[in-house]
Amino acid sequence: MNDERDNLDANVNTGLDTENLCIAAMLRACADGELCPEQCDRLKRYLAEHPEAAGQVEFEKALKGSCERVMGAGCGCPNSLRAKIEALACECMNASGIEASNQRTRRASFWKLSPAMSAMAAVLVLAGGALIWQSASMISQGGGFGLVQTTPVGYAERVGDFVAREHVRCCEETVAAAKLIHKDLGDATAYFSEKFDMSVVTPDPDRGSSRIQFYGGGDCHVPATKGSGHLRFDAIGDDGAVVSLSLFVSPDPGLLGIEEGVTYKLDSAQCAKQGASLFAWVADGVMYLLVSEADDAMCAEVRSMMRAPDEVRRL
Repeated sequence: MNDERDNLDANVNTGLDTENLCIAAMLRACADGELCPEQCDRLKRYLAEHPEAAGQVEFEKALKGSCERVMGAGCGCPNSLRAKIEALACECMNASGIEASNQRTRRASFWKLSPAMSAMAAVLVLAGGALIWQSASMISQGGGFGLVQTTPVGYAERVGDFVAREHVRCCEETVAAAKLIHKDLGDATAYFSEKFDMSVVTPDPDRGSSRIQFYGGGDCHVPATKGSGHLRFDAIGDDGAVVSLSLFVSPDPGLLGIEEGVTYKLDSAQCAKQGASLFAWVADGVMYLLVSEADDAMCAEVRSMMRAPDEVRRL
């Protein structure tokens, strides 16, 4: 155990802690059956060369099963605990962040749960600790094998899966009312601009003949960002048809590698499954992700109202 801890500390000092976490994420995605074809091929090659790593996949599947059994007991996560965990996850973007959180999560006051939720928390904490050590061990054995590299295509699929699911989830009135608490577009824009310390630009309804109605905005957690915003709209065409839109905003993590002044259409299996298109652009350091259910005839007008650049490329 001390050797593994020394290896983890060495990785942190040499800037490899991000790779540790990427490997853990890859294995979790494998256990969940959410790898894209490129990632799946790379994982197969690695497992063929390192058969001992297959145990980590089995561990992830066992962890997933344990969580599903506990969550199936009919208990929900209290909003107060959810907020604490989301904030903690944003802080712990690297191994040093995880270390810094240890003292806080050891305090009983952090958890303050019902007995059922306490049981689930215990499962997650114990399994999470094992996951960190197993990931550190695999890095030491693999010698920086580069199993997980966040390519623009891989990140596009990952972020597309998240925003598509969140868009659909927040089209349900009860969920949307609880999450999208900023009901005035100006207030929401000011809130996220201050939060990001960057100027966030929101839609200009005068750019098109369609009308846009703002439903609300709220905090969100787009993958690989320290925090993001979710703004929900309804676009109403001349024929009265209502089209649901979601605009996600966050400081640009740089993982899509896109140029300013260009709108990119991203391939996302989950968005396609939901009958939506996904577009991304960056302006003044802010990344915008538009999930649009508009058809081709209306889509360009919607993007214009959202202030997306006119030039469109595929990622």
